Amino acid sequence: MSSSAHEISHAELLAQEAQRYHAFMNLALFLSVFTGLEIVIIFTPLPYWIMMTALVSLSLIKFMCVILWFMHLIYDPPLLTILFIGGLVIAAGTMLALLSLLKPEDVDPELVQSSRIEAPAAPVLFAPDVVG
Repeated sequence: MSSSAHEISHAELLAQEAQRYHAFMNLALFLSVFTGLEIVIIFTPLPYWIMMTALVSLSLIKFMCVILWFMHLIYDPPLLTILFIGGLVIAAGTMLALLSLLKPEDVDPELVQSSRIEAPAAPVLFAPDVVG
């Protein structure tokens, strides 16, 4: 088998690159539309649970698009994608477990009040003359 069997012509290479370019541009436009939709949802008077469900769902869709295309997982073997998703699930589970350990009623309110730092008084940069 000669090495020329696997070589592609310059025109074929340009066609492949143009196809990839268009795929990435379409994905960028898709993500822009979803971001605009998220902004519209934020300013729409919807019940809180509907708004949060929509925002989390759109964020998950955008996240999956980014990791599949920009991290090139869509072109990798399925095992690598499964390993990545598995690590992601373990990390999310760890985060949720840690968040469930601490509840707002477990925090001492006096400790929160004593740890607040007061903002320094703003310096007077211009003091008008008092005419009396």
